[in-house]
Amino acid sequence: MDKGRVAGLSQRVEACAFGQAAAALMGNAAVGTGEADLRAAIAGIEAWLGGNDGAAASWPGLKVLEPARTRAGRHGVILLPFATLLAAIEDAR
Repeated sequence: MDKGRVAGLSQRVEACAFGQAAAALMGNAAVGTGEADLRAAIAGIEAWLGGNDGAAASWPGLKVLEPARTRAGRHGVILLPFATLLAAIEDAR
């Protein structure tokens, strides 16, 4: 963390294909993200998964996970990397 923003990130991912893709998307755009930004992105991702097409802009590249939108059982695994990053940001405070 640097001045309240993610300065670097390392991941070791063991997940299904959707989880791996979500972790990669999160990791690719996480640097520079602050807590408020991430909270807004998570809310947007949840809205997008719930059917709000306009919320796809919540995180870069999110549309590659389009097939998972109809699989409610996969929504948690998609949100997990973002929730984990949020927990790490909170711990760093």
